[in-house]
Amino acid sequence: MRTLLLLSLCAPAMAQAPAPADPAETLDSLRLVLGASLTHGPVYFGQRRSEWGLKPMVALRWGWLRIGNSGAGGLIGEANAGGASADLLTTPDWRLRAGLRLDRGRHLSAADSQRLAELPDVRGTLRARLTLSRRLGADASWNLSTAPDLFGRGGGTQLQLGYYRRLTELDAAAGIGGQWSLGASLSGGDERYMQSYFGVPEGVSEGLRLPAYQAEGGLRDATLSLNWQRALGTDASWMLLAGVSVQQLLGPAGKSPIVERRSSFSARLGLAWRY
Repeated sequence: MRTLLLLSLCAPAMAQAPAPADPAETLDSLRLVLGASLTHGPVYFGQRRSEWGLKPMVALRWGWLRIGNSGAGGLIGEANAGGASADLLTTPDWRLRAGLRLDRGRHLSAADSQRLAELPDVRGTLRARLTLSRRLGADASWNLSTAPDLFGRGGGTQLQLGYYRRLTELDAAAGIGGQWSLGASLSGGDERYMQSYFGVPEGVSEGLRLPAYQAEGGLRDATLSLNWQRALGTDASWMLLAGVSVQQLLGPAGKSPIVERRSSFSARLGLAWRY
């Protein structure tokens, strides 16, 4: 818990990467996003095996209400990973937002990861989410968010701190047009969250051929991402998106015996239609 307190105090310096500002900023604006993205990344935290996947992108912004999944959220100005949210307080420099999101939990099978298939499932749940954002001029911002498990199903509480910056100097220099951005995030969780996702219970450790491990609350990972998006056509109805990210597991997560390697790489390519 001391680590989590330190996370909160360091919020101005580090935060989860907020999404770029959406062009439609008025409260009466309506924006719908539909699309799909091709992704590649580890099958689970710290695993050597990676996989490809095709994920839908769906989002709706209607006045103060925003609903969507993580792939499409950035196109409607949603900084966090999916769910529904609404602004509670908005000023030129600060924004306080509350929301809900579904957490699918963890359900690993032999097809996902043979070596971790015997780990107990983590039940899906509903998380509340409270996010405080701070603008740093026109092209940068940071935020702090907390997301507790509302149903007490073993999900615990997550914390994320992030920083986002538009890389305007790359827009022309890259030679392909579009908008470039950089995101950095630091994530953590309380003891219940860390034990659910990185612990190894006594009863299953022998079957997994891994030592039992009791994960403490603290840091989970640091992530650095580079993202690009470009409108196709003059009306910006179609958007092409791409991104790469590097993740480094930290603290109790990095020390877990289920982890094969602490560093991982992910990428995505998406196409979306916006109304």
